[in-house]
Amino acid sequence: MNVGDLLDARVLGPDGAPLGVVVDVRLALEVVDEPEGGPGGGEDREEAEHDAPLSAWARRDAVGGARLVGLLVGPRGAGSFHGYERTGVRSPWPIPQLVRRRHRGTFLVRWEDVASLEPSTGGGVAGRVRLAPGYAELPAELG
Repeated sequence: MNVGDLLDARVLGPDGAPLGVVVDVRLALEVVDEPEGGPGGGEDREEAEHDAPLSAWARRDAVGGARLVGLLVGPRGAGSFHGYERTGVRSPWPIPQLVRRRHRGTFLVRWEDVASLEPSTGGGVAGRVRLAPGYAELPAELG
């Protein structure tokens, strides 16, 4: 299964009630330790500017695999956030406000809270994602 199989899939609660559709996924990158003195070596990554690009403090070969953290579920297939899910992005005005308005009601569901997946069968039939009992609707925004 790839990310494209998840996008636009219908999301159902544990009781089968429709919650929305998968509009995006949230990934976490594994950063491989770099040798001392290399690019980013000696810097405290926790203190590094969190909005700085990864390439500002890590070599390309220092990035390992990506891990799926969760699914972004929206009330409609609203398309991508285009990076405007970051709460500090305010310009060019009015684009961030329009994108956030379009994504009102979007929430993050941890991957661990996904109970089952049914991929799309093709022919315009979307897949389905069923959530486990006790799932949490987390904020979709990034800090």
